[in-house]
Amino acid sequence: MDLQLGRAVGIVLKTMPYIFYRACVYGILGMVIAVLLGVLALIGWVFGTAAAVVMLVIALAAGSFGIRLLREYVLYLLRAGHVAVITEIIERGSLPEGVSQTQWGQQQVTKYFKEISVLALIDQLVKGIIGMVNRTLLGVMNLLPIPAMQGAGKVVQRIVDLSLTYIDESILAHTFRTQNENVYDAARSGIILYCQSWKCLIKNAVALTLLGYLLTFASALLFLIPLGAIAWFLPQDWAVAKFALFALALLMGFSLKWIFFDPIACTATILTFLKESQGKIPDPKWEAQIESVSDKFRDLKDKAAEHWKGTDAPPPTTAEA
Repeated sequence: MDLQLGRAVGIVLKTMPYIFYRACVYGILGMVIAVLLGVLALIGWVFGTAAAVVMLVIALAAGSFGIRLLREYVLYLLRAGHVAVITEIIERGSLPEGVSQTQWGQQQVTKYFKEISVLALIDQLVKGIIGMVNRTLLGVMNLLPIPAMQGAGKVVQRIVDLSLTYIDESILAHTFRTQNENVYDAARSGIILYCQSWKCLIKNAVALTLLGYLLTFASALLFLIPLGAIAWFLPQDWAVAKFALFALALLMGFSLKWIFFDPIACTATILTFLKESQGKIPDPKWEAQIESVSDKFRDLKDKAAEHWKGTDAPPPTTAEA
């Protein structure tokens, strides 16, 4: 298993503007949550734990909607632009001279996807297709035998599902490498190529996912030490405040993963995908198998066909894609 972490770190270090923007986005999100936790602690102190729990439920309902908007209209664009820049560096060594990384990445995203809603739709389709393919065609559960977890298949499957983000970003990188403006068709061919090299890709993605959460746990422990010391000296009846400090430590641990580790893991998976798919053409047999188990894949093909109808170019056959 070659995770290519050294090379991935080197590439990510060349994209520091994107790391800075990720830090800003997650930093602002973290501050909002920290303020919310402080308000909940104050409500719990004044009105009691039950009142704080009610406010927490309301905040979670509102926050889920806000985070969905943030994900669909900010993080999708940020992530896709970063993938475009990473792919360009992998393929050509650097960006064109005299351009802003973030502006160049945004231009690439808008060039191919036109609208953020298209990017979000393809992201959800790809995740759904890959998840279904992993469960029904590829025998992932047999590929990852963990003796201590026999009988805990749902846990293993959950780990595999969490790793799909890195694979999804690799298929996005395929769009930028092939420069296929029919992004639905690019996703279709990328999924087929993933299936043709799935063992190496899924092993690496799962290993990176486990490593990421191990680092998250370690960093959360570092934050728990000082925040736990503060909680220790708080009065016993300040249960909500103690919980808020605990939640804040976990949030800071996850933030470090989101800001620093995820781009590295994403880049490592892209490197593996581009290497494994280099020179390969989508296999019609794999395409037929995927289509037989995934309605979303059929939807993706239909959207690709609709796109070709609006152009003068003929749709490629699978062998040409």
